[in-house]
Amino acid sequence: MKFQHITTTLSFSAIFFVSLLCVSSELEATHLVIGGSGTDLATMRLLSAEYQKLHPGVNVEVLNSIGSSGGIRALRDGKLDIAITSRALKANEKSANIHSYLYAHTALVYATAISNPINNVTHDELKNIYSGAHPYWPNGKVARPVLRPESDSDTMLVRKHLTWMNESLTKAYSRRGVPMAITDQDSATKIASIPGAIGTSTLALILTENKKLKPLRINGVEPSVENIANNTYTMVKNLYLVINTSPQPKVKSFLEFFLSQPSQQLLEKTGHKVVPVKLRD
Repeated sequence: MKFQHITTTLSFSAIFFVSLLCVSSELEATHLVIGGSGTDLATMRLLSAEYQKLHPGVNVEVLNSIGSSGGIRALRDGKLDIAITSRALKANEKSANIHSYLYAHTALVYATAISNPINNVTHDELKNIYSGAHPYWPNGKVARPVLRPESDSDTMLVRKHLTWMNESLTKAYSRRGVPMAITDQDSATKIASIPGAIGTSTLALILTENKKLKPLRINGVEPSVENIANNTYTMVKNLYLVINTSPQPKVKSFLEFFLSQPSQQLLEKTGHKVVPVKLRD
């Protein structure tokens, strides 16, 4: 009788354990995790909210910024289902197990607080503000640059596209007391809150996050989707989706939604020059 009780208990425990595994598997199958560069995380949250309206059983979690490199590592480690990056894969990141898709361009901009009456900045003004030679706005107010790390994609893009800024940037890094912002969100917060601040951000981030920022025209050229399309504004960030080469059904489902017409229209409305994507079979 005692043996029978133990056997029954063991059988019940086994059934309960199997049922737990099934529930866990179902939860895993309906939990989608996205992360990476802070540039487009707010856009992903907007799209995820729309996706969940169509698929109420799916929980889409968009993490706070861990950077492009962090997103790629997390995807490889199985901690992300989709990584968002603001650069192409580096040589040492390429693998047969992952693939990246360029899905949009957005303007890399010099931004300032909405309360700042300045709407345009010239080449000479930018150089003088960052070098410290004449750190003032045209109205006489002090201009305070907010830097990104020298290895950050923002800094590298500025150096590539605005070569006339290289000397001033180098001087800015040697100046004492110049604030440094590690992430896109940290940069936006500092630019919005420090009086007279100026720094890099993106058109997509400004249009999707509740930050009191505005993009500045550079020598009269507006950083807009239209000007990216006609090559008038050339300083852009490329945005990529990075996924496993054999994606799970939940990832395929989200990507189908991401590439649908309503999603593409939302991207266009939020500062993205959309790039057609053809997924690999």
